[in-house]
Amino acid sequence: MPDDEETAMTTSTILQRSFVCLFFAAVLLSAGCLGQEQAPAVEGPAPEFRGETFNYDDRVIFRFIPETDEAGTYSVNYILEQGVSWGTTRESRENVIFANVSRANPIEFVLPRESPSDTAAVEIEIRSTAGVLLYKSRIAVTPVTPTPTLP
Repeated sequence: MPDDEETAMTTSTILQRSFVCLFFAAVLLSAGCLGQEQAPAVEGPAPEFRGETFNYDDRVIFRFIPETDEAGTYSVNYILEQGVSWGTTRESRENVIFANVSRANPIEFVLPRESPSDTAAVEIEIRSTAGVLLYKSRIAVTPVTPTPTLP
């Protein structure tokens, strides 16, 4: 059976070790080494986009404009279609990075036309660099069909 002196020494050793462990835990926590992860940087609200189309005899211009004057970087998936047979893909690309996009510097595609009767279309997805979908659209330009007039 342990005597009082032996019990006191064991209790003292346990208390010393406990204080040492608490000291190291306090140092590690104050240095940020335990427990908490650093929060990711918070981005401001993503701008809304609007699409514009300009239809000329020799070309079609598709513009996608953010509703902000601050330049931003966006990841874009798009399909450009044009031609005699509807749905002829001219270009298809994914995850194209457009930098410095703003109201004054929009995302723009110009499709040349051989004839004013050529069709043209763009299918587009605009995402933030974090992958959040900001805008999705399909816009098509077809020739005007005259309305018949009665005699």
